[in-house]
Amino acid sequence: MASIMDEIKDSFRHGNAMVKLIYINLAVFLAVYLFFIGFVLATPPMGLSKKDVFQARYLVYLMVHTDLRLLITRPWTIITYMFLHFEFLHILFNMLWLFWFGRIFLHYLTDKQLYSTYLLGGISGAFLMILAYNIFPGLGRHLPALGASASVSAIVISISFYSPDYSVYIPILGPVKIKYIAMVFIFLDIIQIVDARSPNGVNQNAGGHIAHLGGAIYGYFFAMQLK
Repeated sequence: MASIMDEIKDSFRHGNAMVKLIYINLAVFLAVYLFFIGFVLATPPMGLSKKDVFQARYLVYLMVHTDLRLLITRPWTIITYMFLHFEFLHILFNMLWLFWFGRIFLHYLTDKQLYSTYLLGGISGAFLMILAYNIFPGLGRHLPALGASASVSAIVISISFYSPDYSVYIPILGPVKIKYIAMVFIFLDIIQIVDARSPNGVNQNAGGHIAHLGGAIYGYFFAMQLK
């Protein structure tokens, strides 16, 4: 066990920005889940889902909220939310996207630029989501958000517009230029803001998709500035 921990520490210490961001996200996820397990074991059975109660009692102080009255009392959440995950599949796919496109990003650009794109993309995503929920009443009630998706979107879109003809191999499809992946990425987020399957026509994760677009917008302008 000690040797494994030493290897992890060494990998983090000598890793590039992509490796360090993945490790930070995984460490936060593990810490949160260990805390959640302790909460489950220490809390008697209740009528509500313990996952929902845990999120409402504790995680909400790390999640970014679209309600300005709450946000102003928790300004740090604009940063903490982009490192926070509570579902395994959520962090899995975010880290896979970060790994795939982070490697391409670092092929052309620097560690410092990857860090800044991750952070400023996440902030841009939060800003657009907060703005949208306070302008458009059709989005429904204010909801908190978490996850690295906006930050990852910024990285995906920035490198896709910086080096649009870079190709990746996709099974069945073969070599595909990343600019087309970026277009599909953006298109899916736009159409999922409004979910026709929900009773009121609004996806409960509309805020997440709007945040993705906020990150994507930052990524686009960052790439254009570099070019």
